[in-house]
Amino acid sequence: MAAQSNLAEGNIARFFRELRIGTRNQGNVIFALIFKEIKSRAGPDGYGLFSLAAIALEPAILVIGMALFFFFLRRQEISGVHVALYLVVSYLPFGIIRRAMATIPKAVKANAAFYAYQQVKPIDAVFAQFILESALMMLGSFVLLFGLWWILDLRINFDHVPETLGVIAMMLVSGLGIGLFLATYGTRYSIVLKAASLFSRVLFFASAVIHPLSELHDRAGNFLLWNPLAHLEELLRYYTLGMKPFAGVTASFPAGFMFIALFLGLTSYYVNRLELLKR
Repeated sequence: MAAQSNLAEGNIARFFRELRIGTRNQGNVIFALIFKEIKSRAGPDGYGLFSLAAIALEPAILVIGMALFFFFLRRQEISGVHVALYLVVSYLPFGIIRRAMATIPKAVKANAAFYAYQQVKPIDAVFAQFILESALMMLGSFVLLFGLWWILDLRINFDHVPETLGVIAMMLVSGLGIGLFLATYGTRYSIVLKAASLFSRVLFFASAVIHPLSELHDRAGNFLLWNPLAHLEELLRYYTLGMKPFAGVTASFPAGFMFIALFLGLTSYYVNRLELLKR
């Protein structure tokens, strides 16, 4: 019995040791792909860094443009919140999902030359691209929030930090699942990427980015509740800006969508992983 117990403990220890080594190796691969992407965008003269800066500054560019539009309409607040602060918070979930639909799926083809190395897999390219794009997007939003606080004394609410982080986590995991699913089938069928890019633009008006659901007619608001991104928008504004969410907004619906998106993304990749290596 003692020998069997020692053998079981040895097998468990070996499993976790191999898991730790494998995780560290894949982490190194993903980090290398991120560094490669940064280096390739920067170029030999460094001027390509503007493309990275453009991603980080995307929230600022949109907020400035939309804020000017609202100011021309003589509207400086939305539901009691300054329009600039409202737009910064609202754009983050949409920005992550939009890039998961339009930009991140292209990573599989862009890194096809590296699949000759046994350690590099298409899913690593998706992870690397997703981490880089999401980090730049969130960095740009946080810098803009800091600027609004520094210049205009506009700040978000920090009374619900765990809930806010939960919403951001659902946003990121959903984006990863969507990006992985579209990267898999978009690589095999180019029409998928074109349709996703087009749909991501229409999604802007169907996700309550520039208007809370409470400002819409009840029937229109209830219709948009079928969009999990609208729930994330309303929840994030509630926890950070104190805006009352539309009736029917829940955390369970986007949470369920998150698990489904991640499951479909991982499953689609596993089923098609060999086909992706051929391309």
